[in-house]
This record gives sequence, C-alpha cells and structure tokens, in this order.
Amino acid sequence: MQQIGFPKLKKRDPAPSRLGYKFSRWMLSPFIKKSVFLGMPLIILLLPVFIFLKDQNNKNLVEEIVLDFYRKIIERPEFMLSALSIQGSSDSLNAEIREILGLNFPISSFDLDLADLRNRVLSLPPVETAEVRLEGGSILHVKVKEKVPALLLKDDTGIHVLNKNGDYIRPLLSTEYGSKLPVITGEGAQKAAAEAFILFSALHDKLDEVRGLVLVGGRRWNIVLKSGQVIMLPEKKPEQAVQKILILDKAEKILSRDIAVFDFRLPYRITLRFPENKDGQINSKVIGVSN
Repeated sequence: MQQIGFPKLKKRDPAPSRLGYKFSRWMLSPFIKKSVFLGMPLIILLLPVFIFLKDQNNKNLVEEIVLDFYRKIIERPEFMLSALSIQGSSDSLNAEIREILGLNFPISSFDLDLADLRNRVLSLPPVETAEVRLEGGSILHVKVKEKVPALLLKDDTGIHVLNKNGDYIRPLLSTEYGSKLPVITGEGAQKAAAEAFILFSALHDKLDEVRGLVLVGGRRWNIVLKSGQVIMLPEKKPEQAVQKILILDKAEKILSRDIAVFDFRLPYRITLRFPENKDGQINSKVIGVSN
C-alpha cells in the first residue's frame, strides 16, 4: 500500500535578496531620507504656487504687489533726497553738472548709483576730480576740482583752453581770458603742451613780449615774439636754450636789436638772421657758444 503525503515545501529564506538589500540601504541613506521627509512636503507646498504663477495674469499681479511694497519702503521720508549741492565749480560748470546728472528731486537714495553719477561728472572735460556722496540724509553732494586753464591751443577748428598737461577743458569764449594765457599752435601741439608750459614758465620775465609757441614738425618749438621775431629752439633741452636767450638779452639786449631770427637749434652756436636789406638779401651772423 502506497503512502500518500504532502510534498515537502522549500523553506523560505528570510534573508533579503541582494537587490532588495541594496535598495533598503539606499532608502535609508541621509540624502534619500532628507529628500523624502523634506523634499516631498516642499513639492506639495510649492506645486500650487507654481500652478498659480503659470498664469501670466497672476504672475503680473504678484509682481505689482511686490513692486508696490518695495517702492513703499524705499520712498520712506528718511530715504528721500530733496536737493543737489555742488561745491568747487564755476557757474557754467555747475549748470553742466546738473544737466548731465539729470536728476528730478525728490528722489530715493536707493534709485541712485553713486559710482555712475561720479563717472558722469568726470566725463565733463573741465572736471579734474569728482566726489559724490550723500550728506545730511537728504542732500546729494557733489564736490569737484576744475582743471586750471594754463594754455590756449589754436588749430583749424578754433581756439581751445587747455590745462598745463594739455588736457582739453573747453572752447575759448570770445571775451574769456583775453591775452592772459599763452598760445601754442602747430601739428601735435596739444600732445607737447606740458613741455610748452615749462618753456613759458622759463620765459616768465619776457612773457609779455611772447605771442606764442609754434611746434615745428612735431619735434621742436619756435618762439614767436609780438615784434615778429622768431627764436628757433633745439629739439633736445629747449629750456636750456631759453636760459641762454635770457642771459644774452640781459647782457647785450639782443631781443631789442634789428634781428629777424635767432637760431638756437645747434647747442654749440647761435645763428642770427637779419631782415632783408634793400637788395632783398638776407644777412646772417654766427656766434660760437661754449658749453
């Protein structure tokens, strides 16, 4: 007689599979735990906001509310500027500064970029230095230092005012300065203005007799006197030649003589050219100079 029984069931291994084990460990990692416990609530909270802002009308409404709130804060009385104060400028420059800044008061200090305002002021040719700051809580203060007029540059476009370094200031007004400022001219004269200023300073005793300096060939200067006489200076160390002229004039009054051109281009000799005689001839005389 055959015995009938149930088949033996294979005992289930309680240990998880390798894949299940790795998945469990991954779910328990700090990143996943934070993502689940923090990320999911954030998604649930932000999803309605995202859906709401997806509508352009709703987005515009929110922007208007935020902007209105921002304006109410920055336009509080303690943040408002009521006036512009300018120090160190002439009346004409004062008007130029106000025009280039283009500010309408009252204005909030949060609406101003002080660095940009300073750069605007510095862009004006007459301004050498500028400082922009808030003063007293309600005043925008601008302090400038103007370039000091020292020379007049005459070229094909007119007459212009320069400082001693040759920096452009402005065109010459018809009645401005008169004959107080010395004149320079010639191609490249503005670039060599600093040297011209040194020569004018050396000529201070005779400055009233000088009409101006002419740059020749972009290399050297000629001094033109009001009498029509011309003093030709060397390319190198022209200030030393000016000192020789002053010494000779003090000793022998050569500038008062009937001489058309004083040629000092060579350091070891001076050539004097006299006016044309009745025969149309030009005579000259060479004077040796010891170094």
